[in-house]
Amino acid sequence: MDINALVIIFLNRISGFGPKTIENLTVKLDNLESIWHFSNYRLKKLGLKNSQIKEFNKTKNNFNAKKIIAELNDKKIKYLTLYNNKYPQKLRNIYDPPPVIFYKGTLNFQLPAVAIIGSRNSTVYGRKIAARTAAELAKMGVNIISGLANGIDGTAHKGALSVEAGITTAVLGNGFDYLYPSQNNILSKKIADNGLMITEFNPEVPPRAQNFPRRNRIISALADLILVVEAGAKSGTLITVDYALEQGKDIMAVPANIDRPNSVGCNKLIKKGAAIFTKVSDITDYLNQYLQQQESKNDFLESKKLINKVYPDLNHDELKILKLFQHEIEIYYDDLIKLSNLTTEKVDRILVKLELMNIIIRLKGKKYQFKGLQNLLKPI
Repeated sequence: MDINALVIIFLNRISGFGPKTIENLTVKLDNLESIWHFSNYRLKKLGLKNSQIKEFNKTKNNFNAKKIIAELNDKKIKYLTLYNNKYPQKLRNIYDPPPVIFYKGTLNFQLPAVAIIGSRNSTVYGRKIAARTAAELAKMGVNIISGLANGIDGTAHKGALSVEAGITTAVLGNGFDYLYPSQNNILSKKIADNGLMITEFNPEVPPRAQNFPRRNRIISALADLILVVEAGAKSGTLITVDYALEQGKDIMAVPANIDRPNSVGCNKLIKKGAAIFTKVSDITDYLNQYLQQQESKNDFLESKKLINKVYPDLNHDELKILKLFQHEIEIYYDDLIKLSNLTTEKVDRILVKLELMNIIIRLKGKKYQFKGLQNLLKPI
């Protein structure tokens, strides 16, 4: 039992205890459970305000570690706290990382990710662009992130799930006891089964207006790139864009009809310097460049001249993975890790790059299939 994690979950439900407050406590205290025995004076020394101390003292006797675990297990909710090494680095890097994230589904933070966001009051044109783009990217192993809202968000999730083995992540503005919006009940179940649903809010927290800007910073943090499909002049989508810019993320926007209210936000972003999105290769070119920056620039194979000639831009480890397909066109993910003797993280990055280059495709059952010219690999 990770008692520090359970204390974080408990503190996360106390009024006035936001991400920065809890993060500050985790930094100052090795054993968070010791806080139950602190005097008001010591709590103040930790940086808590009078109002926070009052709320803490009112609720601290309700802490029950076994009850917290039982409730989460009953609801099939998993969690990661800042103490966990699986907690996504992209979230750790922001100013106010969620002290805990609750989730349903399969963790996919290692994949390149694109946030596809836009207006709830979307047009047929906007939904068409969102669905098509999400599907094409998901087909290449890109994680499609959005906020499960009606309109562009929900359409992006559906687009990702429409292709075989497509992955999507829904970031919620409420706890798992609530489904919001209710119209996306079936969609949310599909995402939990085939992707990932996450929230920083404890299960009992209902959807409130002030929750959604907080949700938006998580959407932007987890994405490598943000694509705005449609947005009005005062759209909440632009809050996500603001967070993304603070976090150093790049923005793309879909240009649209200047007479439509839903086009104002996108066209304004383009005027301010957002990249214009017209085709999926705009995004894949960006992601390819991103992946190359993550990989080391050296260690290319000098031997295996034939494969180097066909795929000259692959480094040593990438060629090592590719070579495994010389006898088997389809290989299971676990076997690729075992046979390559590379770390899971490195294999994940390589597989995504090879998918983006259209050399391999991802199949159901954690299996990968070689798409290139198989006969060219025989001489290796």
